[in-house]
Amino acid sequence: MSAPSLPTCYVHDIVTAVPPHFLPTAEVAERLKATCVSPRSAKLLQRLARLTSIDQRHLAILGYQSSIGGAQALYRPADEQPHGPGMGARSGVFDEASERLVKQLMEAYPRPVLAAVDTLITVSCTHASSPGLEQPVFDHAPVSRTVNRWNLGFMGCSAALSAVRLVHQAAASEATALVVACELSSLHFQYTDQIDQMAANLLFADGAAALILSPMRSPVRVVDCHCALLPTFADQMVWRAGDNGLALQLSPELPDTLGEYLPETVETLLSSNGLTTKSIDHWLVHPGGPQILDSVEASLGLPENALRISRSVLRRYGNMSSPTILFIMRELFETGVDGLVVAMAFGPGLTIELVLFSINRDGF
Repeated sequence: MSAPSLPTCYVHDIVTAVPPHFLPTAEVAERLKATCVSPRSAKLLQRLARLTSIDQRHLAILGYQSSIGGAQALYRPADEQPHGPGMGARSGVFDEASERLVKQLMEAYPRPVLAAVDTLITVSCTHASSPGLEQPVFDHAPVSRTVNRWNLGFMGCSAALSAVRLVHQAAASEATALVVACELSSLHFQYTDQIDQMAANLLFADGAAALILSPMRSPVRVVDCHCALLPTFADQMVWRAGDNGLALQLSPELPDTLGEYLPETVETLLSSNGLTTKSIDHWLVHPGGPQILDSVEASLGLPENALRISRSVLRRYGNMSSPTILFIMRELFETGVDGLVVAMAFGPGLTIELVLFSINRDGF
């Protein structure tokens, strides 16, 4: 017996938002020197900053702190605050800063579109309290209080694509779904001499994005989704909640691990749809960092500049975790191109999340 066909799901109206304050990476590194626990780690931080391929990052923390230091600042020098602020102080700032971004997202949609939403999926791995992002959605949008609600928490950078998969594969795919992703990684900068966490301090940034998924036709159709877990390598990407915020553990072996296992995972998705890598016109890859993009490009044998949008978003915004892939999707979808698209992102676990899209603008 053949598997039942899934209702067709289309992408509508991706919107994005970032905090108004931003800094060049070199200046961020200079400010973060005050959080370094030793002169050696301060020098290492400066060297790491030059390897990020990031020009600037939008950081919500800048709205609460004119500079590192001062009695009212969330982040104060390590000699005053050896381990950084506590989790409660960080979470308190999240509620206020995220509301501004979610409000901005909701104001970008026509109110009748939001009133028609049947399913609400919120996404964040930098928020650790409840109610979460659904509260500002209900406060600033005419979304029904009786919608089906899901919260995808602590799934890392792959969570926005996980939300697409949830809508596509579940019975809710017959409904109109609103996905809202918001990450404020700047609220979790760590005071540390650990190189992986120092790299995270320099790579991660803040941002939010939303999209509508619906059975109503649009040029962008969700063709298929696939998720692979590599539990043997789970310790290569780990989020841990501690007394002083959320700490990210990143292994230097991560790019090589993805490079080894990604081709098979991509082939599984494509072959089940009668496709090969040569069938794909556009590749959208979450830019965990420049080495991740290099590894994906090499392991899949992608042509030169295949990941230009991913690299451009990384350069201009940094790694915003889960919303980042939606920024990349929006940039491609708004260029007016057609063809087959593979979007991918990676999360703790170790998780590889893939979505296959088809863009066909005939009749639109």
